Amino acid sequence: MNPRYRNLGVAAAFSAGIVWGFLGLFVRGLNGEGLSSVQITCLRYIVVAAVLGIFMSVFRRDLFRIDRRGFATVLIIGILGTALNSVCYFGAMERISLSLSTVLQYIAPFIVILLSVPLFGERMTRTKAAAVLMAFAGCILCTGFLNDPGSIDVTGVVLGALSGFFFALYTLGSKGLSRHSVSPISVLFYSSLVCCVSLAPFSDIPGVVGAASSDGHLVLLIIATGILMTLLPFGLYNYAVGKIEVGTASVITYVEPLTATVVGFIFYSEAVTAESVIGIAVILLAVMLVNRGNVGPVGRRGSG
Repeated sequence: MNPRYRNLGVAAAFSAGIVWGFLGLFVRGLNGEGLSSVQITCLRYIVVAAVLGIFMSVFRRDLFRIDRRGFATVLIIGILGTALNSVCYFGAMERISLSLSTVLQYIAPFIVILLSVPLFGERMTRTKAAAVLMAFAGCILCTGFLNDPGSIDVTGVVLGALSGFFFALYTLGSKGLSRHSVSPISVLFYSSLVCCVSLAPFSDIPGVVGAASSDGHLVLLIIATGILMTLLPFGLYNYAVGKIEVGTASVITYVEPLTATVVGFIFYSEAVTAESVIGIAVILLAVMLVNRGNVGPVGRRGSG
């Protein structure tokens, strides 16, 4: 692959992880307005589907075309990888500590790396395996879970683990579609459309519209969450998985908990401990490690 395109893919995955690190700010704001996790998920993807639908109608009508096989994949990632991923993740946050929810969400790269070998023929390298283990360890350190695990709720733990599994399905599905020349824009539009249609019956949209009609701040928060925290990072991430190995892209997004730690310190005066600093350093090292060149497959000699 052209090194320029690979570098763009790496930069896109890195940027997506950083943007996702700010999601907690918006979710807390919407929770404060009385919205549930299902409503937040539905509304953010309504915004995405609307913005992309308008863009495609005006500039790229060809992107509406998708074959039956592609739509079947989009249907799966729209319901599982988009709707249920977000609902499970936000539901886990309501039942267990934010730190544990984050740790459980990041089982996704393990699943992605393991399944990308048989599905896409990607190599399982020593470097990649070491990087994902290091990044996961850094994630645990950043969240402070070891020092303050919080209350353990079985339902919350299951929801957190499911959110990681569903996001792995989204990543693998997006990669598969990119290999069949389906545009990242089309993937995001149709998966968002499927998501909001499937969740709308449970979201009391008329009630939210009524509340928003008299609250300009809520309207701006919903739009910002849809565009800045959903459309932007998912667009970057979909682009990334089309340009670089899906396992590599998944590991790079471990910068999200790193960013979330910094955001918590700046906006909520959350303590940054020595453990957090070490975690940040470990994640950065893992991201640099996974981008090394000339890595050999596991079990073979190579520079990896």
